[in-house]
Amino acid sequence: MYDEQQLGDGQDNYLQGAQKLKEAAKQAGAAAGKTAGESAANAAAAAVKAGVEGGKAVSEIAAGTAAGGPWGAALAAAWSLRHTLFKILVFLCLFLLFIIVTVVSLPSIVTNNMFHLDPSTVDPNGPTELAANFDDLSATVSACIQNGYDAALARVEQIITAGGYDRDLSMEALINNGLTSIDYDTCYTLAAYSASLEQRGTSKGDLQTKLQAVSGQMYNVTYEEKEKQVTVPAEAEGEEPETKTVKYVVCTIHPFNQSIILTAFGIDTDAQYGQFSITYGEAITNMSNALKMTLYGTLTNGMVPEISDADLNAYLASLTCSGTRKELMRAALSLVGRVPYFWGGKSAPGWNDAWNTPRLVTAAGSSSSGTIRPYGLDCSGFTEWVYQTALGVSLNNGSWSQWESTYAITEAELLPGDIGFMAAPGTVPVNHVLLYAGRSADGKQLWVHCSSSAGGVALNSPTYVTQFRRRKDIDLEADFTPILSQQGVNDG
Repeated sequence: MYDEQQLGDGQDNYLQGAQKLKEAAKQAGAAAGKTAGESAANAAAAAVKAGVEGGKAVSEIAAGTAAGGPWGAALAAAWSLRHTLFKILVFLCLFLLFIIVTVVSLPSIVTNNMFHLDPSTVDPNGPTELAANFDDLSATVSACIQNGYDAALARVEQIITAGGYDRDLSMEALINNGLTSIDYDTCYTLAAYSASLEQRGTSKGDLQTKLQAVSGQMYNVTYEEKEKQVTVPAEAEGEEPETKTVKYVVCTIHPFNQSIILTAFGIDTDAQYGQFSITYGEAITNMSNALKMTLYGTLTNGMVPEISDADLNAYLASLTCSGTRKELMRAALSLVGRVPYFWGGKSAPGWNDAWNTPRLVTAAGSSSSGTIRPYGLDCSGFTEWVYQTALGVSLNNGSWSQWESTYAITEAELLPGDIGFMAAPGTVPVNHVLLYAGRSADGKQLWVHCSSSAGGVALNSPTYVTQFRRRKDIDLEADFTPILSQQGVNDG
């Protein structure tokens, strides 16, 4: 019996292994549609079966699916097969399967320069690595969005000029919701473009042309005429100053119009996608998620749900506080779910294109030091970014310095934009700093902060905040005046 068990352990369950590989591949191929994944799986399984016909079924597949998803199951299936020659065959099949699934799962505009499946649209001078090609395309998308924002600013200037409005008063009154709005997703944009052509004939030039065609619709602009009494200095000595009524205009640049991405590529998200039994909307989401998982290992930055611009504006309207405090909240909440936690992460005001791109953690003192992570902010980097972006005011770098630039208040005095600390500096090995955002419907304190446990910028109700403080030497109760020198979507 002992010998039989040993002999049995040396045999391979070929047919069961092939079936497990087929099931794993079907899971992996689901990103682009079940039909494509199943075709790839059937091909791999057929090759395995043909190469090992007549084998005896006695071994079992290790439990890899729960630990590593479909690819964990595939690898577990491979390693459960004991014969060296069969392992070589299996891994050759896995390699081919990986290529097939990668091609059908990721947006073709990102992969075509790697695999040349559509030679007519290969850019001979373009990047041939996935990350480099994504960075190149991200820059193209970002430039198109920036042009859309610039078009909105030009529209504001046109409204002021055409109406003969006072420019200084009009620019001071500008409500710029596009300043901190970064509500567009590059992965989704590339997936939508590729899906619109059903993964054929995609090119960076065509992508750019289609986005530029709708640039004027990316940021809507509305306006309202106002009047103000102003004093005009006397023209000659001895004359009295004159008071006159001056007309100006309050323009509003609205947040980025997300639906414009679908308009640019002529997509009906409810229509059936090609030969697959899914809709265009599902195909785009699947391809976008596959790209995020490939680049970052996560579907969203830290898996924190994003706050849409519409929900953000509704939340700001519900706050009973000054315009300055609301602007702090606008900047802070605009990053929720969009910027990951990165030990030592700091950034200049405005959106940073380096966020979410892989970078080495160089700051010492963390378990993540020396690893490559999606770039983002740490807790004090986030609070500093918010104050700099919203008000042009520095809190200084590091939680200790931010403690020194603030003064103590009571919990009852808390208002949106005030600062909380986990503890007084020096009393804990690693401190944490947060921004107060108000209270939830059930009365809990809400804090917006960049947290390692949440994986990025989050809005939640931590119970560990013990110190409450407020920035020194600035008037947080004043009405907000836009910082015109920081206009721009990507560079603040």
